[in-house]
Amino acid sequence: GGGGVVVMEQSRPVASVMEQFALLLGRSWRQVSRNRVANGIRLAQQVGVATVYGAIYSFTDSQSSIQDRLGLLQMVAIGSFVQPLAAAIRTFPKEKSIVSSDRSKHLYNVFPYFLSKVATELPVTLALSCVFSGILYPSVRLQPDWTKFKNFLSVSALHSMA
Repeated sequence: GGGGVVVMEQSRPVASVMEQFALLLGRSWRQVSRNRVANGIRLAQQVGVATVYGAIYSFTDSQSSIQDRLGLLQMVAIGSFVQPLAAAIRTFPKEKSIVSSDRSKHLYNVFPYFLSKVATELPVTLALSCVFSGILYPSVRLQPDWTKFKNFLSVSALHSMA
């Protein structure tokens, strides 16, 4: 019995991890670059929030502004965490069905997919963080020192990647 053909189900992708990453990177970059409306909205949000914060807060060199500075920095920290998270939450439902379908066909592994998403979304997130920080820092009159501005920019950018 049973002299039929045995079909082996493919359980892993045929392409190497680097080939998967390269293909997924191209696909992810096309998605990011095509999504100009969403990127424009994200840019407008960053500019708008920085402008509003600038209008609300205008610090002096007095001791009385320390609590206001801490309050602003807390709002900035929360906002720089929430904005990329909100973008991911909006994107996830759209991509879930595609990724689930691709994964069920064993077209790629999770790791190359994850790396390609990070590699394409990270520059956009960092650029938006730099725009926000570049507007906010001088508009609220934080210390006009190039080194302190670079530190603020760096911390804000790193925080937005969390």
